Amino acid sequence: MADEGRFRALYDASHARLLSLLIRMAGRREAEDLAQIAFAKAAAAWPAFREDADPATWLYRIAVNVALDHLRSRAACEAKLTDAMPDDEFCSCGTTDPEQELSRKDVQASLLADIGKLSETHREAFMLSMLAGMRDDEIALMLDISKGAVKVRLHRAREEFRQIVGANCEFYRNEFTCQPSTPDCCAAAEKKSRC
Repeated sequence: MADEGRFRALYDASHARLLSLLIRMAGRREAEDLAQIAFAKAAAAWPAFREDADPATWLYRIAVNVALDHLRSRAACEAKLTDAMPDDEFCSCGTTDPEQELSRKDVQASLLADIGKLSETHREAFMLSMLAGMRDDEIALMLDISKGAVKVRLHRAREEFRQIVGANCEFYRNEFTCQPSTPDCCAAAEKKSRC
């Protein structure tokens, strides 16, 4: 019974942050369901939990795995989760034009699909950094690796992502029709991605 009380305390202390993490990783529509799956998996594994590990880190790792599994799944591709990235992630378009909004959502869906093409070790670090907004030291704790290893994985993930996006260069150039909020906003991306 005391064990159940400790798990309930972990749930109460972690639910809001875990839900926020899952919103950034998988989108608002899916986050609550994924949180419930993560907590169910954690509850099932709780009796075997090692006392020497941090319970919150252990729980977030389970949630990250649930989100990664979901994003890899066919359902995630078909649903085209476009709200996982903040609206200003690439450019602040400042328009409510339906055509531009549809183009922006297509680009976001394509970028999420491209993230899914990263190798697994790179994808985990990339998503935790770019989508979940975690710092290198938080990622190191989450993945149980050194901060230096996180930096290496992120560097390699960015290089791999550039190559993947470069293969879709024409699509992004044709679809990404925002009005940059600053002169550097889209110009730098356009310059780097020329095919």
